[in-house]
Amino acid sequence: MFQPEKLNELLEFDNRANRDRLKNVLFRDRIFTPRLEVTLKHDRELALERLKLIAKGGYISVTDFEKNPLNVLAVHECVGMMDGSVATKMTVQFNLFGGTVISLGGERHRKHLADIDSLKTVGCFALTELGYGNNAVEMETRADWDPKTREFVINTPSVLAQKYWITNGFNDAMYSCVFAQTFVNGKHEGIHVFLVRIRTDDLIPCKGVVIEDMGHRIGCNGVDNAKLAFHNVRVPADAILNKYSDMTADGKLKSVLGAGRQRFLAVADRLLSGRLCIAAMCLGGTKKMLAIAFRYASTRLTVGPTGKSDTPILAYQLQQNALIPLLARTIALTFGNNHIKRKFELDSPETHAEVTRLCCVIKPLITWNFERVSSICRERCGGQGYLSANLFGLGIGFSHAGITAEGDNSVLMQKVSKELLASLSKGEVKFPNISTSDIKDWDVTTLPQLIKLFRLREMSLAKYLAGQMGQVSKGKSVFQVWMLEESDAIQALARAHGERICMDEMLAVSAQQPEGLKAVLEQVLALFILHSLTVDAVWMMGSGLITPQQSNAMAAAQKKVVKELMPVSMLLVKSLGIEEHMLHAPIAFDWKEYNEVDNRGEVMGISYAKL
Repeated sequence: MFQPEKLNELLEFDNRANRDRLKNVLFRDRIFTPRLEVTLKHDRELALERLKLIAKGGYISVTDFEKNPLNVLAVHECVGMMDGSVATKMTVQFNLFGGTVISLGGERHRKHLADIDSLKTVGCFALTELGYGNNAVEMETRADWDPKTREFVINTPSVLAQKYWITNGFNDAMYSCVFAQTFVNGKHEGIHVFLVRIRTDDLIPCKGVVIEDMGHRIGCNGVDNAKLAFHNVRVPADAILNKYSDMTADGKLKSVLGAGRQRFLAVADRLLSGRLCIAAMCLGGTKKMLAIAFRYASTRLTVGPTGKSDTPILAYQLQQNALIPLLARTIALTFGNNHIKRKFELDSPETHAEVTRLCCVIKPLITWNFERVSSICRERCGGQGYLSANLFGLGIGFSHAGITAEGDNSVLMQKVSKELLASLSKGEVKFPNISTSDIKDWDVTTLPQLIKLFRLREMSLAKYLAGQMGQVSKGKSVFQVWMLEESDAIQALARAHGERICMDEMLAVSAQQPEGLKAVLEQVLALFILHSLTVDAVWMMGSGLITPQQSNAMAAAQKKVVKELMPVSMLLVKSLGIEEHMLHAPIAFDWKEYNEVDNRGEVMGISYAKL
């Protein structure tokens, strides 16, 4: 047996005092109780009020990026446990907007930081355009230098150039970090970022700024997404964020960077921390979904051996095989995310390529897992899972926002595989030597052999994909092979790479733990590996990595590990760090008592949760 508190210390290794303050002080405020049947206007006002409490409490600061970047991610994870809309507004305010000002601006821009922290200045981040999402480098928004007035004139030249999906944009933002193709004295100087006032102190749109509501979405409706357009909006020379580029006194643009794409990559680097922020808040949401589902499964009685309703549904193999592998995967992804957060904290020019690849792989893995957890938990809770009050619908909507935001997941995975192959060819990443002469005799039900097989999957995919890219010299274009022929292998390699990183970190951490905790972590790791490999079983048999008999043995081993983890599953859920007063879902508590009153499907004002 093990103590869940000890495992929680590993999963939530950083900023534990601040996490505790959030969970056990702020989140006890009843303003965080979900309101379900409300107007879009009310949903947005509530999200802003919740965010104001976070700001007022000083839980997060834009200066954390300089002093304690892990705190930014810790707060995102905690807030993601409570409200996806608040987490989304927060990540734009403190990371995308505030983080851009502090990381790309100069001393003249630091005067805004205190007001960003307090929400006196609410901001937004205007990168994405209607016609340019993953290809933002081709954006149309222009900033033309006017030498007579020493101003930049910002314009939206077409419908496709509208800034799109701008969080905080419709109701709350007074400033925006606007990305624009910059022209100085007739010369195209690439993409730069400008701090643009878009509303007055009375929240009236500034002259030339058009702000339109994007309306209702499938989730996170507390977020005020907007379309922005600019018509001859003038900003002074010092509006350009000037870490890399600035205007000289004689009206020339001086930059320490090369032209074109290099400048865009430098100014868009904020998306890197953005991917970790999204991973963190979606990880928090995932843990809450699991806690709700397991608590219900342990108390919902249905037909047992006697024909009476005396057996919790968690006792069924159907329920265990659906939920426990998701729990194991979430724990493994948490360890992998912790490893990447540490790498991010210590990032340097020498490690930046690796950190970029890691940030790009963990966001897809975590957000895809969030969707699977939310959807499967919803289904395994039956009709109760369909009730909005039990929060799975909010989880599903929140997960899909994470899947698309800060880079479409599948597009990011293309980048991961591309950068991994490049690093392998340069010798920056090296695979271990693993003998496969006796691979058909491996006992793939044991952890040591599963670990080797996990590594071989990544190595084999990399070798295959590198070979296919070799066809480029035989008359095929890179675009044809990469985009039109090998998408499946590209996605599989990136997933195998990210999952192997999670495995390595979990192995390293578990090796340092006392025997009881170590044994449980090794079982969780084995289940994570088995569950992942079975997805690729057909490919692995076709590639000669396993035999049909070994594939069957892995399937049987997965069922066995699930049964072995079943007695400690509720302790594993407890280790995720979701406090009871943070759950709110009726099925996570006394759902019979909840239904003794006319609750109208709401949780506000219902005493069952004993908050």
